[in-house]
Amino acid sequence: WLSCEEYAQGQCWQVDPEGRRNPEMTVLGGEGGNYEAVACDDRNPLQPIFYVTEDFKFGALRKFTPVEGLASWDTLNGPGTTEYLVFLDDKTFTWSLCDDVARTSQSIYFPNVEGIDFKDGILYFVSKRRLMLYALDLDNNTYTMAPTNEALLGGGEFKNSPDQLIRNEGDYLYFTEDGGKTPGVYAVDSSGQRFAIFEAYGKQYFGDETTGLAFSPDGTKMYACFQDCGCERSGEGDCGCMLEFWRNDGRSFDGATMNLKYHLSE
Repeated sequence: WLSCEEYAQGQCWQVDPEGRRNPEMTVLGGEGGNYEAVACDDRNPLQPIFYVTEDFKFGALRKFTPVEGLASWDTLNGPGTTEYLVFLDDKTFTWSLCDDVARTSQSIYFPNVEGIDFKDGILYFVSKRRLMLYALDLDNNTYTMAPTNEALLGGGEFKNSPDQLIRNEGDYLYFTEDGGKTPGVYAVDSSGQRFAIFEAYGKQYFGDETTGLAFSPDGTKMYACFQDCGCERSGEGDCGCMLEFWRNDGRSFDGATMNLKYHLSE
């Protein structure tokens, strides 16, 4: 597992999910930054490529390419090349060894990058400041973009900052939301249709943030959290809560047909 620290001198850590190794700081974070998320292009098992986002206007989306060899726990603590994303115009991009150039580019085109994911040669990420989804074709150095706050099929609203981003094995790209009156989880399918998966209603959720989005290995369970949840425990301040979702038909959230129906509920 890889986990990012989101403060001025944050780092990226790798954690053994089985607890056999102690957590270790990786080389991904360099001298530190407001890191948000990591994605991996694993098409070449001998040279997986890692991408890290930075939630800062003048941040830099970085790419780390390790030396070729069988990937292992030591891959992210060994030698490699770090490059930074630079948009050349509204259609093409390149990778630069100069982070200053990349920071200027991010501040202009995609400030405050949050979630990131990779699938089938496409790198997806979101800018919470611009409310925009970007899709980079890594093989052709071209990109497209689309707003995240457009109308949703069947109702619902996704008007605030996109946060976490997950592309599963199926046709759906999932988003979490930071802030607003109805924070929730949303999805867009391969045809571009947008859906509200769930939303929270009630004053206690105003300004909350959905986070921790994950799926069971077979895709039949979806997990998500509210960061505050408007609850109190033993007189302490707000505490988070985790929710579990499943489909009534028992099928996977990766499935080609979701048959989503939107309705209000208490």
